[in-house]
Amino acid sequence: MADPAPFAEFAGVGLGIDVHNQHPDWRRLLELRAAGELPLDFLEVYTRGELAGARAVRAAAGDLPLLYHDDALDPILPGGLRADAVALAAANMDALGAPWCVCELATRRVGERYLDFFLPIVLTDEAARVAAENFRFLDDRLPGRAVCENPPYQLPVGPRHILEVQARVCEEADVPCVLDLGHLYSFQLCRGLDPLTGIDDFPLERIVELHLAGAVLDASQGVSLYRDAHGGAELLPVLLEMLAELAPRCPSLRAVTIEVEDAGIERVVRQVEATRSALAGLLGAK
Repeated sequence: MADPAPFAEFAGVGLGIDVHNQHPDWRRLLELRAAGELPLDFLEVYTRGELAGARAVRAAAGDLPLLYHDDALDPILPGGLRADAVALAAANMDALGAPWCVCELATRRVGERYLDFFLPIVLTDEAARVAAENFRFLDDRLPGRAVCENPPYQLPVGPRHILEVQARVCEEADVPCVLDLGHLYSFQLCRGLDPLTGIDDFPLERIVELHLAGAVLDASQGVSLYRDAHGGAELLPVLLEMLAELAPRCPSLRAVTIEVEDAGIERVVRQVEATRSALAGLLGAK
C-alpha cells in the first residue's frame, strides 16, 4: 500500500496536471519549485492511464508527494467496474506512490464510445446506490483509498441535490471525498441556489481534498452556465470565497488542488498566490 504519511495532516496547496499537456509543462513546474519560485506542496497527476507518465513524474518529483486522478473508471454505470480499468488505476497509484485515487461521479462513455465531456450522475437514490456499490468495490481493490468527487453540471437530472447524492455514496461505500468547488457552483447556478447551499448537512469530516479550477460564466443563452476551463481561464472570485469559508470547517482536509491544465506559467503562479491567500489561516498553522 502507498505510504499515506505525506498526507497524514494538511499538506497545503498543489496543482492538478495532465502529463500529456505542454501547458503547463509539469517539468517546468518542478524546476520552479526547486528554485523557490513556486510554493508547491504536491501534484495531483492525471496520466490518461499511461503508466509511463506516472513513472516519469515519480522519478522527477523527488520527495514531492503525489496524488492520482482517474477519469476512466465510470463509477456511476450499473453492471460493475471494468477489471482492466481498476487494474490500470492501481498500477498508476503504485507508480506514483499515491495514497488515494480521485474519481468523479460521472462517466465519459456511451457504450464503447469515449466522450470528450462528462455525463454526471443522475440525482436519484438508485443512482447513488449503484455508485456506492462501485466505490466500495474500487476501494477494496486499490492500493490506497478511492476518493469520490462531485461532477460538473449544466443540466441536472433528478430530484436530489448533488451534495445529498455524494454524501450517500460516501457514507454507504465508507470512502472519503473531494469537493470540487467549481463543480458545486455549477450545480448551484443551475438550481438558482447560493454557492454553499446544502453544505451544513454534508459530512464535512469526509472531505480530504478541495478542488479549484479556472472557469467562465456563459450567459449567452439567457441563463448563467459554468464552463469548466481548468487552466484555460482565471479562478472566479466566488470560488476563492467558497474556499476561504469552507476549508476551516473540514477537519480531515489534507489537500487543496488547483487544476491547471492548459495554463501558462504566469497564470499558474497567480492562481497559487490567490489560493494561498484565501487559505492564509490554515497555511499559517502548517
